[in-house]
Amino acid sequence: MHILIFSRAFDSVSHTKLLARLHSYGIRGDVLKWLQNFLKNRTHQTRVGQCLSVIANLLSGVVQGSGIGSVLFLVYIDELAKLLKSHGIIVKLFADDVKVYLQIVNVSDTVMLQGALDLIVEWAST
Repeated sequence: MHILIFSRAFDSVSHTKLLARLHSYGIRGDVLKWLQNFLKNRTHQTRVGQCLSVIANLLSGVVQGSGIGSVLFLVYIDELAKLLKSHGIIVKLFADDVKVYLQIVNVSDTVMLQGALDLIVEWAST
């Protein structure tokens, strides 16, 4: 069994694309506006010991540790999960984790795995 972990996906979610995805699922009006306000004007600062980094604006990523952050990520990644499932690939989603499973027992399984990787790359690029 080979496992692919799509790492750092949580941090790379484009706010613009996320809001468009929410709109495509029928989330509109005040709820969409609230979510837009929740995501905008976020900043990040890192502390190591007593030293602080400069404050950086966040243009992507959903707020980790918030109840809504995990839900927003899952909504965003849902399209990829459905695409992979339609090609016979097992996908497990939880909070900020996306895991792809495929048992490799013959050459056709390796072709299937490569197809899954190609789908992931194409989806992420789009």
